[in-house]
Amino acid sequence: MTELDDEPTEQRGVRSVIRALNLLSAAARGSRTLTELAGVAGVSLSTASRLLATLRMADFLEQDKDGQFVPGPELTALLYAGDQWSAIRKLAGEAVARLRDQLDETVAFFVRSGNDRVCIESAESGRLVRRVCHPGERGPVYLGAAGKALIAFSNAEHGYLGLPPGTDEFKTESGAVRTLADLRAECAVIRERGIAYSGRESTEESWAVAAPVFRDDVLLGVLAVVVPMTRSGEQYVENIQAALLRAAANSY
Repeated sequence: MTELDDEPTEQRGVRSVIRALNLLSAAARGSRTLTELAGVAGVSLSTASRLLATLRMADFLEQDKDGQFVPGPELTALLYAGDQWSAIRKLAGEAVARLRDQLDETVAFFVRSGNDRVCIESAESGRLVRRVCHPGERGPVYLGAAGKALIAFSNAEHGYLGLPPGTDEFKTESGAVRTLADLRAECAVIRERGIAYSGRESTEESWAVAAPVFRDDVLLGVLAVVVPMTRSGEQYVENIQAALLRAAANSY
């Protein structure tokens, strides 16, 4: 008798639902093999295989020609039914892929959701040492190049940014303390230069640059390149910035 056999039927059902949802969530973030999905969801291969077969029968998942699991029609419909950014996903996906191919660095497209910056599309570098940024990744809008660009190019630095009421300062991941006055002054510089930079702000091991993507006068989001600190020479940063500015200007 297994441990699960001792559980009440209701508890076993809840456990299976949670595991199936974890598998769906993992598959929605990119095509993966059975082994990869089992690892991400934290379940055994046999459990993953059983649940994935059920999800395939219900059209929530499909397998591509390489045997990897991808979203099926039912999951795709759910993903896009409540997706307020569905109209710009194609643009964002094409933009990150083009710039990734040019630079071989991870590129992501961020939008603002409440007081968070949220990645809606990304293309990962093929280098052994790289910064990973999956769609769905989010963080405080006041930290990192993408967040600062979203604030600056929507002229929102004097609005509420998610800090507790009465708070005038915050810490970066490196431990540096910044104030709202610092952030507001930087936003003016970002608008003037057309690009935002951050080093060890949202993650201690990486730096990033971000530039706005506009349609007419409407800010759609920001295109960002995120790079490990191991590749941070001055000339390299300047080359990345130049390529990013060209890509953002030509994204729409």
